Amino acid sequence: MRVLCVCVLVVLGAPTALAQRGASGPVAELNAEARLLHETDPERSLEVAERALVAARAARDVRGEAEALNYVAFAHRQHSRLAQARQLAIESARLFAQAGDPYGESQGYNTLGLIEADAGRFADALEYHLKALAIRQRTDDREGLAYTFNNLGNVYRNMAQYEQSLDYHQRALALKVELGMRESEAYSHHNIGLVHFAMGDYLAAGNAYRRGLEIRQSLDDIRGMAVSLNAIGSVELQTNPAGALKTFTQALQLRRQAGDERGEMATELNLGDAHHRLKASGAAASAYRRALAIGDRIDAPLMRSAALQGLAESEAARGDYRAAYEHHRQYVAKRDAIFNREAAARIQQLQVEHETEQQQQQVIAVQQAELARERTMRTAVVVIAILVVLSLALLYLRLRLKHQSETRLRLQAEELAQALDRVQTLKGLLPICASCKKIRDDNGYWTQVEQYVAEHSAAEFTHSICPTCFSGLYPQGGDYPVQQES
Repeated sequence: MRVLCVCVLVVLGAPTALAQRGASGPVAELNAEARLLHETDPERSLEVAERALVAARAARDVRGEAEALNYVAFAHRQHSRLAQARQLAIESARLFAQAGDPYGESQGYNTLGLIEADAGRFADALEYHLKALAIRQRTDDREGLAYTFNNLGNVYRNMAQYEQSLDYHQRALALKVELGMRESEAYSHHNIGLVHFAMGDYLAAGNAYRRGLEIRQSLDDIRGMAVSLNAIGSVELQTNPAGALKTFTQALQLRRQAGDERGEMATELNLGDAHHRLKASGAAASAYRRALAIGDRIDAPLMRSAALQGLAESEAARGDYRAAYEHHRQYVAKRDAIFNREAAARIQQLQVEHETEQQQQQVIAVQQAELARERTMRTAVVVIAILVVLSLALLYLRLRLKHQSETRLRLQAEELAQALDRVQTLKGLLPICASCKKIRDDNGYWTQVEQYVAEHSAAEFTHSICPTCFSGLYPQGGDYPVQQES
């Protein structure tokens, strides 16, 4: 019973309403004001949101109307007017979808999930939170994911699936720390404490509650401080019921100060538990009756069930077994209405569908990664092929240029050699006979001038006769030939 009483507290405290993105104008300003007030002053938030609703309808602003409805629904939920809150939240989600606003649509589903969890309809709560999760994952809404992880953790904790609950709360906390969501971080610490408490790890639960309380004290969050004190009292109740009684009393005063009837009912339940531990059955029964009286004004089936159970135990301790039996019968009927086989089967089906969808998304992600790798490999192969072709072309061009250069150099060398062969010159002092005009070569042999010149140059000789020699050879006279060659 005590675990149930503590568990019910968390759902009401999870922040959910988020300001509409990309909106401006009078309607958006009113919605933003309603958002700022939705946790600390639900009555004022409701008043502002209703003004925003009227203005949005007058301006035919569908998105603004959807957001205003969401804040109105949230305010009614804070006052445990769950049936009214449910209808408003359904309409809000519908209008967000009509406006093509997935961000807002996920808001609507999130609020609906919290309302159904408050009503103990956990299958419906799970379904709505999973819808919000799918949208927020698809749109990469990290702040929204933090809230959804938190709320899924609460649903799974209320269904006693603690490992899944703890996993979701830790994921929510990591995101909130990363995003600097200080106020919401306190909720995650608190909810992690609730899971540890339900698992019987009271030391870990107390440490988590105190971390949440420190943050709330630094923010001067009266409503949040009451939640933390109530939870710390639940831990103290295990070993120090008298100390727990004082802590619960402090929490009750803060909750009355904040006008939090739902929280007040939860703390009255815990006060009843403390009196019961101290064997003050009359005081315990009175606390449980006060809780039931609040439950007559608000829609809180889980806490009403817990109050009936506590009252049955208190009446039995006082010896009034007839009253105890009647309260116990009412408790069993209430619990069976909340946790029936049909709801359990539906929850199981939703979990299977969600896990299947997650697996399909993982398969799609793997396939997309494989396709991306294949495209990358193909691109790499094409690039490498182009580079190889370019390299080969450059190498061929280089070899061709080298070959052309070598051919040109060889031709030039041959031409030079031929030129040298043609243009040999005689240099230095030549020993020549003063009489016969023979030339002495390097080996000491005397050769005719024409032979020496022919051997040491490209010159060729033709024979003729000069006029002087002609006169000497032919003294009898005659005409000198113009040209004679041999």
